[in-house]
Amino acid sequence: MVSLKDIFERPFAGPETKVAYEAALGKFLVTFNSVENYMRWIVELALKEHGREDLWKMISEDMFDRQIKNLRLVSVSVPNVSEIPFDRLAALNKLRNKFAHGHYDQDLFSDEFRLVGKKEVGIKTTLEEVRAATNEADDLWQELTSVISHLLPPEEDDLK
Repeated sequence: MVSLKDIFERPFAGPETKVAYEAALGKFLVTFNSVENYMRWIVELALKEHGREDLWKMISEDMFDRQIKNLRLVSVSVPNVSEIPFDRLAALNKLRNKFAHGHYDQDLFSDEFRLVGKKEVGIKTTLEEVRAATNEADDLWQELTSVISHLLPPEEDDLK
């Protein structure tokens, strides 16, 4: 049986890039999930502050983009919530969808790769882009942590 190495004289790319991508993607998704959970927690705390826990049951399962809208709504009446960078959260969600729904497709002869989704032929992506998205998610998580610390009653404030 003939292998690709028999046909092409160029060296093939090894699995190292894919392994590094998988690790970077995993770190990004874990950090993104922290952001999403804190967004939900802020909305829940705000609704409790207004005595409307009943509303939380109706919206607790909303998708990320809906959670951003929920945050915007509670920002009208809750101090510190209006300081949340909503546009950055929306941009992070777009990156999450790109990373989570794209199929990894590496060039056979280099360490370049792209993500292929349902609607697009392929989007060239780098490990640096995934790492930068992780850093952005971590920064947003820190900002949400600060907001939560202002919403928690003193006896529940374990974040300080």
